[in-house]
Parts: sequence; structure tokens; C-alpha cells
Amino acid sequence: MPFEKDLLAVIQTEFDLASGRILISVPYYNDTFFNRSVVLLTDYEGEHVAGLILNHKLPYTVKQMVDGLRVDAPMYLGGPVLPTALFLLHTFESCKESARIAPGIYVGYDQVLLALIEHNAIPALKYRFLMGYAGWSPGQLEQELARNMWVVGNPTPELIFHTEPDKMWEKAVKVLGEEYNHWLNVPEYINLN
Repeated sequence: MPFEKDLLAVIQTEFDLASGRILISVPYYNDTFFNRSVVLLTDYEGEHVAGLILNHKLPYTVKQMVDGLRVDAPMYLGGPVLPTALFLLHTFESCKESARIAPGIYVGYDQVLLALIEHNAIPALKYRFLMGYAGWSPGQLEQELARNMWVVGNPTPELIFHTEPDKMWEKAVKVLGEEYNHWLNVPEYINLN
């Protein structure tokens, strides 16, 4: 039926894969880690492709999961690779140990930044702690994109730091445009229907 075929078609965006882009999961695939995920690509160079899942909040705080860090903020699951590795996304451009990923978005930390966060020294500073990351072998992400498992978008500090995790995928889909709005009506776990 043509209507069903059109409904299931995935329109790719004009954005290329690159560090600083986001991957928005297509709702027709259910995966333990990536169902309705928004992933920030932190590395896209040659054989090294990595990113952080932005919207999988864990039921623990930072201080519950990281010894010696007194931050009462949510912890997020950045991905299945190295699940004990700590990552920090933030808006603090003066951190010497961080890299700019996109305008107003940095990854990395040093002791100065951690102290600023612990003491809430800069109330306007936005941040997100994550454990683990997502990684792809050479060519794997391109294959997943060709199989329409993801669409590529651009992140904003507002999306990353001011959107509730359970609303982030929906908001990212809405930013893609009207041709993606039908995704919002797809059941979250399509394989259970």
C-alpha cells in the first residue's frame, strides 16, 4: 500500500556525519541502548567514531556513582562502551582540558571545573555528567545511516542542557520538520505491538 510505504520512508537530512552533529534514532528500530536516543557525536575522524547518548538518565546521582565528587545532579548513560568512564558535557569555554564540540557545547573536565560545579560557583554554568560512551567500528555508523537507523541533526545548548531527557528525542524530531511529525505517533516499543 503506497500510504504505508510513505509512512515508513525515512527522509535523510542534508547534514553530513561529523563531530558536533547529533544522531536522532529512527523509531522503527528498537534497540536496548539506542531506542529513541539522541546521540552527540564527539569524535568522527578516520577510524575513531564515538558519541554520547544524551537522554538516558540513570536512577542515580553523580555523588552516588563517583567517589569524591559531591555533585547532587543526575547521572546519564553515555553509552555501552567503558561504562565506568566519566564524561562531562558543559557550557564552560575556559576549561583547559575540554574540547569544543559545537557552539556553546564542550566535553571534558579538569579539577577546576569540577570544583566550580561542586560549589555552584557559576550559576549560569550548564553541565551533564555521563558514564560510558557509544562507539562504532570503521564504516559501521555509515552502514547504520544507509539502513535508515538514524537521521543527522545539529545540536544546540538549549536542546542538550535545558530539555528534560524524556522529551529530548521528541524535541529533536520536531526540529527536523513536519515531514518527521508522524514519528511522534509511533509506539515507543514498536515490537511489542
